[in-house]
Amino acid sequence: MKDFEFFIIVMIILLMSGCINKQIPSGKIIKTPKIVRETSQLPQVYFCPQDKCREHLMDLIKDAEESIHCAFFDIDLEDIINELKQKEVEVKLIMDKKNAEKIPGVEFVTNDDTNQLMHNKFCVIDGKRFFTGSFNPTERGNFYNNNNMIIIPSKYLSENYEQEFQELWNKNFGCGETVKHPIVYLNNKRIENYFCPEDSCSEHVIESLDKAKGSIYFMTFSFTDDYVGNALINKHEDGVDVKGILEKNRKSEWSEYDKLKENGIDVKWDNNKYVMHHKVFIIDNKTVITGSFNPTKSADEKNDENILIMDDERIAKEYLEEFERIWNFEDKLETEEREAKSIMISEVYYDTSGKDAEEEFIELYNPTGQDIDLDYYFISDNESEQRLNGTIKQNSTRIIKPKFYLKNKGGILILKKSFEQVDFVSWESLWNLEAKKGESIQRKCFDTVNSKNNWGVGKPSPRFV
Repeated sequence: MKDFEFFIIVMIILLMSGCINKQIPSGKIIKTPKIVRETSQLPQVYFCPQDKCREHLMDLIKDAEESIHCAFFDIDLEDIINELKQKEVEVKLIMDKKNAEKIPGVEFVTNDDTNQLMHNKFCVIDGKRFFTGSFNPTERGNFYNNNNMIIIPSKYLSENYEQEFQELWNKNFGCGETVKHPIVYLNNKRIENYFCPEDSCSEHVIESLDKAKGSIYFMTFSFTDDYVGNALINKHEDGVDVKGILEKNRKSEWSEYDKLKENGIDVKWDNNKYVMHHKVFIIDNKTVITGSFNPTKSADEKNDENILIMDDERIAKEYLEEFERIWNFEDKLETEEREAKSIMISEVYYDTSGKDAEEEFIELYNPTGQDIDLDYYFISDNESEQRLNGTIKQNSTRIIKPKFYLKNKGGILILKKSFEQVDFVSWESLWNLEAKKGESIQRKCFDTVNSKNNWGVGKPSPRFV
C-alpha cells in the first residue's frame, strides 16, 4: 500500500511540473498511422555566411502579419533584435538561460535548469511558416561560422513547431508531448519532424541511416553518441560510402572521430578557423537530416532540440554542395593571378611618417556598376582579421582604418568575402614591393588581382584612383 501511495505522489509531482517524458522504455519508436498532406511554395535553404542568413531571417520577420514566436539558443544581432522590438504583431521569445538578456518590448521566457540547454533555433511566423536549422542569429553565427537555415511554408509542420513553442513558453523544458504530425507530405515530398527528448531523436536518425544504400555524408559540430557512431560503422561495413566532417574545436576523448577513423571511415576535422556548426546528415543524395540536434547523449535525453528528415533530392543537392565546399576548403593564400570580378585593394599606406594608428589606411575600389554591401567582407594580415561594414558605391573608393597594425616589413593584406579570397597584396615579403617611409603602395592596373605587376609606389593619395 505504501508503494502505491508513493507512486501516486510521484505522479502528482510530475503532473504538477508538466513534465512527463513520453519516451518508451523499450526504446521502440511508436509509429503513428496518421499521415497528412499539403501543398505550398517550395522550402528555401540558405547557408551562412555566404547566403546572408541574417537578411533572410529579417525578411521572414518583416513579413509577419499576426505573430512571431521564436526559440533561440542565442541571439545578439542588433538588426534582428530591433526588428523584433518594433514589429506591431505578437512577438514572443524563448532563450537559453546562459545566453539570455532581456529585450525591452518583447515578451521573454528562459529555461531555469542550467544542466540542460534550450538549444532550439526556430521561429514560427503567423502559424503558417517557420525556419529552423543550425543558425543562431548572432554575429558569429551569421558572419563567421558554417551554418544552415531552411524556411518552410507549411501549416502542419508549423503546428508542430508552435506546439513545441507553447510547451517551452509554459516552461516545460526538457520534456513535452510527442509531436503532433511526425510525417508530413509537402508537395509530395516526405518530411519527418521530431523534438528531443520526447520524440527520441537519435532513434529516428539511426533509423534513417539504416536505410542508406549508397552514401552517407555528414557535418556535425559535436558527435559523441556511440549508437549513431556504430550505425555509421555498420553501414560502412555494408559497403556504403560514409564520409564526415567534424568541428575541430570539439576534439575530446568522448568524440566519435577516432572510433570512426579507426574503423575505416573517411572523416576529417574542418578547416574553418572559426566554427563548423552544422548538424547535418545527407543520405543517398536524396534525404537530409538537419535542425539543432547534435548526435550526443545530452541532445537526445536532456536538451530541447528539433530535427527534420526530408526526402527531397533538390534540397539534398544543396546540402551536398555545402558538404563538398567544406570538405575541400583549405584556408590558404591563393596566389594565382586571375580576372578582377569584384572590389579590390587599391592602396595601402603602411610605413607612415607619423603614428601608425593615426595615419595607416587601406583603400578599396569598386570597379563595378553597382553598390556593394561590405558587411560580409573581411581584411586580414593572416594573423588578425577585421570584418567590414557599410557600403562601397559603384566606381568609387572606400577608406578603411585597420584595427590591426600593418607590418613595415614582411607585410600581407588579404581581402575576403566570407570564406572566398577576393584579392591580396604583399610588400617586403612574397613580393619585393617596397614603399619608403611616408609613401604608399598603389594599384596601377585594375584588370586582374593577385599580381605584383599591378602595383607601384607613390605619395599617399586616398580616394584617388
